[in-house]
Amino acid sequence: MRVLVLIGMLCPSVATAQAGATFYPPEGCTGVLTVQSRSCEVDHIYTCSKDAAGDQWRVTFTAEGIDFLSKIDAETQWIESYDFFPNRRKTLIQPAEDPASLSELLATGLDSYDFTQNTPDGVERVVGFDRLTGEEVVIDGEPLLRTTFSARHILPSGQSYTLRGGQYVSKTHSRFFSGTWIYEGDSDIREDNTPVDFIYPGEPGFFHKTPLYDCEANVASFVLPAGGDHP
Repeated sequence: MRVLVLIGMLCPSVATAQAGATFYPPEGCTGVLTVQSRSCEVDHIYTCSKDAAGDQWRVTFTAEGIDFLSKIDAETQWIESYDFFPNRRKTLIQPAEDPASLSELLATGLDSYDFTQNTPDGVERVVGFDRLTGEEVVIDGEPLLRTTFSARHILPSGQSYTLRGGQYVSKTHSRFFSGTWIYEGDSDIREDNTPVDFIYPGEPGFFHKTPLYDCEANVASFVLPAGGDHP
């Protein structure tokens, strides 16, 4: 449980987040948004006063409890992330060869990236792109831009897998929200994490940990192979 202990040191409330119906961000941090999604997931976005301007944290709960924690910067680079099943921590190696850039995506419609992460098994390389489709949609009153993406993950072992599909970009929140995606590796797996509800502070359901959609199918029990990542 080394990673869980580490998360407890970094974010005390996350380590105890299984208890109770509401997630409380760590001291010095402020809840920003809750997103209820398909495939039995709910995400909570929060910011912390000690972080750099533009940094955001996201914690994900499934029907089984806390599942994932990540931190991005103002350009949506994945600074660090934590998977809980199995417990794994990844941290961005900076500077990146080709950093992810939300600014470039919004300005040109296309952003490529090529970066590496420290993982428990060694260095993992991620090469891919995000592309705006030109389509704007509104989900639960939230204006979003559709994207397509493809990301090849080259593991320390030399093996690789690819995640591809579509996501949503929010100019309001300067971040991506997941959509439909395919895992291509030793098997092909598809999942739909399209947002359904956007819930703000003071609204019913804000920072509640219980996912609401598609849970009867128990799709949230799926775990990517070791070395995997969330799209």
